[in-house]
Amino acid sequence: MDMESYPQTALASAPPEQQADGGYQLEKDNCIHFHMVDFVAWNNRKFDMQAHYHATNVYVEMGGAATTTVDEHIAAMKDILVDNPDARILQHYPQVAQGEWTAVVGHYVPGDFRLCTFARHHEGQIVEEYLFMRELTGEEPDPYTDEKPFVTITSPDSELLQVAADVRPGWSAVIRGDELGKRSATFTRSEGGKVVEQLRFAAV
Repeated sequence: MDMESYPQTALASAPPEQQADGGYQLEKDNCIHFHMVDFVAWNNRKFDMQAHYHATNVYVEMGGAATTTVDEHIAAMKDILVDNPDARILQHYPQVAQGEWTAVVGHYVPGDFRLCTFARHHEGQIVEEYLFMRELTGEEPDPYTDEKPFVTITSPDSELLQVAADVRPGWSAVIRGDELGKRSATFTRSEGGKVVEQLRFAAV
């Protein structure tokens, strides 16, 4: 792997940059693109659409392994379908968006389980993607909770994002851990400075 190219992550921790019109068009477009990737492309096995929305050299971490091209990523998707031919995504909730980054929790059937995905978008395509395949139980400790954040994003309070992409204010998302297969993800909803909801995931 060319470490100068993969990954190209920068911490997203500053307030989201607004467009000239005061809106969040970039975040809105990225969220809608990710809806298309999951609800249309994945659910209908449209792998040509997956290729459209992913960069040729997209870097993806999934199940403790990394791929560095869209063809490798699509092959990994097809491998999942061998044992899970009916896998579909019913819902994205919550969603977090800031700048080039989106983070979503996907609700899957059959089995009624959840996983999460962080994606960095550039010019309409996903260029980096991190999937966390296992939700941690309430009693299960996060082994990476003390690690430095790898990515941190917070959704703005934007009517455009709420109406157009169901991105709700109060949510933030963070990845911790700096090694492949040794990362965790946490989604947190805060109200009045207090944590009222939290979802935690492990890479494997």
